[in-house]
Amino acid sequence: MKENYLDVSIQEAIDRLHSNEDMMTRLIKMTLNGDMLIQAEQAFADANMEVAQRAIHTIKGTAANVGLSGLSRLALEIETKIKTEAYLDFEALNVMKEVWADLKDKYGN
Repeated sequence: MKENYLDVSIQEAIDRLHSNEDMMTRLIKMTLNGDMLIQAEQAFADANMEVAQRAIHTIKGTAANVGLSGLSRLALEIETKIKTEAYLDFEALNVMKEVWADLKDKYGN
């Protein structure tokens, strides 16, 4: 399942942000080495829907901006469940953690 969310569109992000590949690589590293996922995990653990939605929304937008299109799509799915179903999808969050780790191994070091 996580394979569905590993796609990266760096060139699309470069074009959208009028940036260059070195800058995008740095932004991807900063994103993947940041604490957004930790904040989302904590909000889920606390069953705090509002904070969880905000954390996942931030991941969605940031991932989209740096070309991590699969991660952004997964965050959108999680955010939609929180908004429309008032449901914290721990299974999807676990997939996000796996995707995040794989992307970090590839781009975050």
